[in-house]
Amino acid sequence: MSGTAVAGSYRTLLADPVVARTFVLALVGRLGYAVLPLTFLFTVRQSTDSFATAAAAMAVFGSTTLVMPVQARLADRHGQRVVLTCVAAGFVLVLGAAALVARGSGGAPAAAWLAISVLLGLTAPALGPSMRAQWRWFVPEGPARVKAYSLDAVCEETLYLVGPVVAAAVLARGPAWHGLVLVAGLIVVGAAGLVSSPAATVTAAPADPDDPKIFAGQGNSPGPTDATGPTDATGPTDATGPTDATGPTDATGRNDAPASGGSAAPGRRGSPLGLAGMRRLLALMAGFGCASALMYTGVAARADAAGHPGWAGYVEAVVGAASVTGGLAWGARRHRRAWPAQLAGTLGLLGISLCVASAMTSWWLLGVVLVGAGLAVSPSYTVAFVAADAETPPHLRTEASTWVSTITNLGSSGGTALAGVVVGAWGAGAPLAVAGVVALVAAAAAGSLAATPSRS
Repeated sequence: MSGTAVAGSYRTLLADPVVARTFVLALVGRLGYAVLPLTFLFTVRQSTDSFATAAAAMAVFGSTTLVMPVQARLADRHGQRVVLTCVAAGFVLVLGAAALVARGSGGAPAAAWLAISVLLGLTAPALGPSMRAQWRWFVPEGPARVKAYSLDAVCEETLYLVGPVVAAAVLARGPAWHGLVLVAGLIVVGAAGLVSSPAATVTAAPADPDDPKIFAGQGNSPGPTDATGPTDATGPTDATGPTDATGPTDATGRNDAPASGGSAAPGRRGSPLGLAGMRRLLALMAGFGCASALMYTGVAARADAAGHPGWAGYVEAVVGAASVTGGLAWGARRHRRAWPAQLAGTLGLLGISLCVASAMTSWWLLGVVLVGAGLAVSPSYTVAFVAADAETPPHLRTEASTWVSTITNLGSSGGTALAGVVVGAWGAGAPLAVAGVVALVAAAAAGSLAATPSRS
């Protein structure tokens, strides 16, 4: 698959049928996560007759996905085939139980739904991080991998264009728990696609003991701009630096490295959380996740208050379409700024758009204004995933990518819980304003980080 070494076209990334099949099936599974939020939110809402309980259940689900980095370590040790099969099976069983509870209850207690939320979070398969780990096996490091991450983020945002529309159709035609059954089927397809990939059985390789980032947690962390070289597209690349420690590419263009990104030798593995650059990145992405969840939950609350819950799906689809557009435009450009400056820009756009949207009373105007917010979503994810690679040694990159997703989800769970409180205190229109403030604070923090001289 030598075409993947060329950064000029997204199409070349999918020239290999094995890569294309794996990616497409993984996207089918990830669509389940785009359908799940609205269908689960309104399943709980319809069962308990309480929007606050539904928001709390979503928050609990998001917070318990903190176990996903554990999945990443297990995949490093045992391969994705074993880990994803077991975890996905558990997730599908819990979804089935949730559907049965919703179907058979005249009003299940809040405690039951909170328990189900915990089990869903604990068993949620990390399909996105698993696919990004496989990208690192299929595609060599450099501009081609930046392009792969951009394609991955754009396609994921496309799912969040399609997912809310699917959820809205489910909500319009029957009880919300039907959506949980649909999600279970989608997750099965996605997990099957990933575990059937040739990269799924590969386990971790030893770390490079000479990689300076291994010791970055001991006070030698690279600054906001990774010392490996100037930024390119959405993050740092190094045209003259060392080759990727994950290994050379073979005749097909694939890396010899494991899909997990590698693992350190005993006593040398460390953790991405020990790296100062990663901690800064994760703090910003927590703010991004909180603001995003406040936005989506705020839109759902407005739709619920208007008596048309399906409207939330259509507005979220507009946001998703804008996100896809923003992601494609972002990936097509070269960005010379360091990743903190890039995040400052995307978070600033998100915050300004949300503040303006909070004043909109018309659903049409709300959708138009939220286009600005959508334009910032996919680029923010792309910057974060490339920055995570730049801030960590190769053997920690799968776990680092998973932490980006996990901390963003944790921020989302906090934002969802906060939205429930805000709706109860100030009404359905308030979460968008709070979301705008959170995003602007995060943008200011990123801007401050960008202005700080990097440390060698």
